[in-house]
Amino acid sequence: MGQAINDALLEACSTGKIDEVNRLLEEGASPNCKNGDGRTGLMRAAKRGYEEIVKKLIEAGADVRARDKNNDTALMGAAKHGHNYICKMLLDAGCEVNSHDNNGRTALMRAAFQGESGVVETLVEAGAELDAIDNKGRTALMESVTAFKVDVIHYLLAKGADVNKRDNEGCTCLMRASYGGYTDLAIYLLNRGADKGVKDNAGRTAEQYVRDRNNQELIDLLK
Repeated sequence: MGQAINDALLEACSTGKIDEVNRLLEEGASPNCKNGDGRTGLMRAAKRGYEEIVKKLIEAGADVRARDKNNDTALMGAAKHGHNYICKMLLDAGCEVNSHDNNGRTALMRAAFQGESGVVETLVEAGAELDAIDNKGRTALMESVTAFKVDVIHYLLAKGADVNKRDNEGCTCLMRASYGGYTDLAIYLLNRGADKGVKDNAGRTAEQYVRDRNNQELIDLLK
């Protein structure tokens, strides 16, 4: 009975059936039940944007700091998918804003890569570490540059993110912008203090990251 009702709760959380969630909780389902991968109903509902279910689970005592087998949290899932109000609910309930998954990625990194500027602001205001690094030495700013999420880039730099941070291979944001051929972004990064003389671990500068050698404007900019 216990496993069956908990499985039913997990399914209801995944499919957005708030009435079913209410009924199952009243009948004794655990708000902290998990599937085989360690994912909770809260994680499922947060990822899918089911605000009412998230609210109900929190009220029922769901652990907002629970982690699955990948060390993912409900906040990470909500952040990646741009569910800002859910992020706020989870943070208000005590979710850790700077948790890292097994790859070292934080909620801020996920939101930055997806260009979820509202979520990024919410996380930073809640104390997210701007220059936290993942297992590859990458920061949220690097993620936003790679994905060319301009609004997020501007916001993170305005908040003090390190424009010259280097990843494990010595690659900087300017090098990433240069590789992508983003001339306007490279100009912006230079104006924000990016150092074009920095070399990666292989001794390459940003100029050498330019793939399109016909992009003379970018090449001249980086000489």
